[in-house]
Amino acid sequence: MESSNGITSLNTTPSDPVRPLVVLLTGPSGRIGPHLVADFETRYDLRTFDLKPSERPNSFVGDLSCVKDLRIAMRDVDVVVHLAATSDEAPFIEELVPNNVVGLYNVFEAARLEKVRRVVFASSVQAMGIALEHATEPVETDVVRPNSLYGATKALGEVLGQWYHDRFELEFIAVRLGWFQEYEEKERNSSEITNIWLSPRDFVSIMRKAVDVPDIGYAVVNGTSSPPRIVMSLQSAYDVLGFEPVDGAEWSTDRLLQTTNH
Repeated sequence: MESSNGITSLNTTPSDPVRPLVVLLTGPSGRIGPHLVADFETRYDLRTFDLKPSERPNSFVGDLSCVKDLRIAMRDVDVVVHLAATSDEAPFIEELVPNNVVGLYNVFEAARLEKVRRVVFASSVQAMGIALEHATEPVETDVVRPNSLYGATKALGEVLGQWYHDRFELEFIAVRLGWFQEYEEKERNSSEITNIWLSPRDFVSIMRKAVDVPDIGYAVVNGTSSPPRIVMSLQSAYDVLGFEPVDGAEWSTDRLLQTTNH
């Protein structure tokens, strides 16, 4: 069913009143979260979940270690967009495992118990980073070769998503985010970073499409802007989400998407 702004509400039935999607965003105050908040609050019935209080409405304070906190925030939610994570420089046992592995498991458990329809997971280029180092052609999303322990936690998150989909029919989309940088930082990038750069605008676009796309079971897609040389294939992002980046096209000498058959 669609609302007046064209957004499909996943949990509505023919007898339900028309309403926008209810979306819960974890990690709204991190480095990339504010970009989604600014866009999502104009499109959805947005809730946020964070460690610290916020002045915005429908903000929930809690910890990923507490399933009860997560369940309270997820009541009547259609889609969870999970950004919250500990960065790649953190100690593995002390921080990465509790926050990126156990915390994600708790997100899945709360989503299952509250009958959330879909989890959109912010995965990372680091889940496939080793494969990109000497790639001679675009690397697809079926390749899992982490280049860090942080990347390994993201790869495990994709596997957990597969299990929750297979076991409980929870819809799951993992977006392997490229190297997110603001526009003014891009000019300082090396060629390797430029090839996996993800602009704020393209980041918001691909995450929004992951929320909106209907009838997804399980999917993993790559997310970058348009690079001078394609190393992370965007074919699945195009096929599954209809995503086409708008930034960075001025660098490209090839077509970004291998879509000659579309």
